[in-house]
Amino acid sequence: MYALDALKTMKRGEILQVIADCPQSFRSVPEEAVKHGYQLLEEPRKVGQDIYFYIKVVS
Repeated sequence: MYALDALKTMKRGEILQVIADCPQSFRSVPEEAVKHGYQLLEEPRKVGQDIYFYIKVVS
């Protein structure tokens, strides 16, 4: 997942916006983010075909 690679380069407190169009990402992105120690700021939001995630670096 490219989002995890991007999160590794970010500083504490920064927020990554992830936009995905794969229905499976609705579940997998939040699970992987939390599993790796990041914070999901809100529930995923679907707009048309796109799913928006906001992930915060907490450590």
